[in-house]
Amino acid sequence: MRTSLAAVAVAALLLAGCSGSPEETSQSPSSSPTPTAASPSESPSPSPSPTETAVALDCPTWSDDPDNQAAAIGPISFAGVCVGQSFDEAAATGAPITSPEQCPWYGQLVAQDDPGFYVTALSDPSAPGEEISFFILYWFAEPEAAASFEMPRTAEGITIGSTVDEVMAAYPTATEVTFDDIARGSRKQLVVPTSADTTYNFDVPDGVVTEISWGKGLSEGGPNGDLCAL
Repeated sequence: MRTSLAAVAVAALLLAGCSGSPEETSQSPSSSPTPTAASPSESPSPSPSPTETAVALDCPTWSDDPDNQAAAIGPISFAGVCVGQSFDEAAATGAPITSPEQCPWYGQLVAQDDPGFYVTALSDPSAPGEEISFFILYWFAEPEAAASFEMPRTAEGITIGSTVDEVMAAYPTATEVTFDDIARGSRKQLVVPTSADTTYNFDVPDGVVTEISWGKGLSEGGPNGDLCAL
């Protein structure tokens, strides 16, 4: 049975947060507190507005509906969480974003320990949570196993398990980049410019996509290293 993005988002809402990087830890689900309505005498606090950057780049509205027409992976967004937003702004849209105490710049949006599926928003460690720069989709199962899930994908249909030929057909301007990751060794990516300062980066170590990163600051490949090391 294919797992929908809605089910993934619900699973993410049940997570209490992560205690380390996806490679290093496994979380146990716990129920989130049930929201309560404000009393008649109380006025709800207004939700933060998206930053000018997010507005300028046409940030979509958060949705965990698998029938939503917007692609889950956009040049500056994941399902309505956008580059330029703060973590608090993302949470105000309804997105289930959480950060581990030791890595407050690391905003987890989806976490399924089985099969090993995570989506994370990254901000600058020097200003944790203040402004999202890019996103990463991690997949730790075999790439072909992703076909049994309704995986997030780009508007052009690229996702985990897509082949190099499929990526090149969807994005003829893609450039192959190889670099030495300080935590993982040699990595090969197809880097696709999506604007003057944003890219899609597809890890293709064995001819198929095994990881996707996208947003700002990745035009030379990357990101590099373990982004939530203990």
